[in-house]
Amino acid sequence: MLVITICVGSSCSIRGSDDFAQTLQQCIVDEGLEGRVDMVGAFCMETCSKGVSVKVDERTFSGLCPEDARDFFYKEILPYV
Repeated sequence: MLVITICVGSSCSIRGSDDFAQTLQQCIVDEGLEGRVDMVGAFCMETCSKGVSVKVDERTFSGLCPEDARDFFYKEILPYV
C-alpha cells in the first residue's frame, strides 16, 4: 500500500493542506484506488515556511499549494501505485 502523509499543522493548514488533501482523496476515488492508497495527516514536517508538505512513502515534497494537487497526484502518486 502506498502511504501519503500530508502536513496538517497550523502553517500548512493555513496554506491549504485541507483542500490539497480533499483533491487527492477525490483523485484516489476517481482512479479506483481505495484500499491501495492510504492518506494520513501529520503535524509539522519541518518545512513549514515553504507551503504544504507531503510525503509519499519515503519521498518528501514541500512548497505545494492546493492548485497543485491534481497534477501532483498524476505525476508523483499514480505511477507508483
